[in-house]
Amino acid sequence: MSAELSQDPRTVSPLSAADIDAAAQRIAGVVSASPLQFSDRLSQLTGALVYLKREDLQSVRSYKLRGAYNLLMQLTPEEIAAGVVCSSAGNHAQGFALACRSMGIHGRVYVPAKTPKQKRDRIRYHGGDFIELIVGGATYDLAAEAARDDVARTGATLVPPYDDPRTMAGQGTIAVEILDQLDGEPDLVIVPVGGGGCISGITTYLADRTSRTAVLGVEPAGRRPWWRPWRPVNPSPSTMPTSSSTEPPSTGPGPTLSPHCRPSATWCR
Repeated sequence: MSAELSQDPRTVSPLSAADIDAAAQRIAGVVSASPLQFSDRLSQLTGALVYLKREDLQSVRSYKLRGAYNLLMQLTPEEIAAGVVCSSAGNHAQGFALACRSMGIHGRVYVPAKTPKQKRDRIRYHGGDFIELIVGGATYDLAAEAARDDVARTGATLVPPYDDPRTMAGQGTIAVEILDQLDGEPDLVIVPVGGGGCISGITTYLADRTSRTAVLGVEPAGRRPWWRPWRPVNPSPSTMPTSSSTEPPSTGPGPTLSPHCRPSATWCR
């Protein structure tokens, strides 16, 4: 089983806008509705009305709390008693940690040895006594393998950063807020793409609840294209950009994620 997979893709129901609406209600007590801030500078540069969804103002400084909390809220008492596990080197672990502490669930976070001390400290801060931080190996792949071994050994539930419909539904609540905060439908929503959970949730919701909104997925030029496994493209060669990110490179949509991807979205590198 993949470290990004906690449900059998053969038994997963298609993600729907109704699932995302339900997720928005489910996470409302912990996740703040982030501001949709008008950007005068970007509007002048583009000649359009540009708004920024300020997910950096969440308590964990990213949208990752949305998916982790929505997934944990749907676990059975038996699953909670068995514990929860994730592998991450950054934002997902912080969202997971805060979700565990908020719900009083004990969890284990497997990180690679290269994870900066600042990020480890933030994971511990958000999780408090409910989180055990474990160095799972020198690389993210080894940390993910250690998390899988933990799940197999203990029966704990793996909480993936993107490849689970409960995670996608939580991250898709960003789109719910965008439509609530705007006077009308947006012409275009631009979504940064890493693992693909956020854009899958957002496009699922907008495809159902708007009539003309387009979605643009944007990736760093030096990463392996997330959409390459399911969309034929020929990106220009590039070198890996310098980055302080410790998140693992994307390997494309996993078996659970793939059915929810919207190939009609436009991609930019």
